[in-house]
Amino acid sequence: MPAHSDGNEITDPNTAQVWAEHSVWPQDPGFNLARAGGVTTVHILPGSANLFGGRGVTLRNVPARTTQAMKFPGAPHSLKMACGENPKRVYGGRNRSPSTRMGNVAGYRAAWINAAEYARKWDAYHAKSETGDKADPPKRDLQLDTLAGCCAAKSWSRTTATGPTRWPR
Repeated sequence: MPAHSDGNEITDPNTAQVWAEHSVWPQDPGFNLARAGGVTTVHILPGSANLFGGRGVTLRNVPARTTQAMKFPGAPHSLKMACGENPKRVYGGRNRSPSTRMGNVAGYRAAWINAAEYARKWDAYHAKSETGDKADPPKRDLQLDTLAGCCAAKSWSRTTATGPTRWPR
């Protein structure tokens, strides 16, 4: 059914700005079926067509009017990533990276480096703000914001420069 086909946003290999929680319909009858089967918590992810699919969300399986009312308290967002056959299948036929595993790795590496630089800019902005210096904030980028907030980005950025400590939220 087209209304329930929000699995993949196959417009670009990096769709880190996509948030799975924005496509959740809290009144979906599937939640009732899962609850009847004893499922109390769900983790919803974007699809696997892209190197970076976007943010996943953890929800309590409770009757609610909004997705926000279902969010599991304190649960961090996740980042859906795919490095292999799905991105190759989707983008290889379009003559766009990634068409090989090597292309996937290069795409990941470039994205982490950009995310680390983005986080460093925000760290510098926050440091100036704490000392009372006036500074303009960096331009907001939801793709890089998601990647910089991911623990993998923090780990990767330590190999390229000082790791991020804060980002704009």
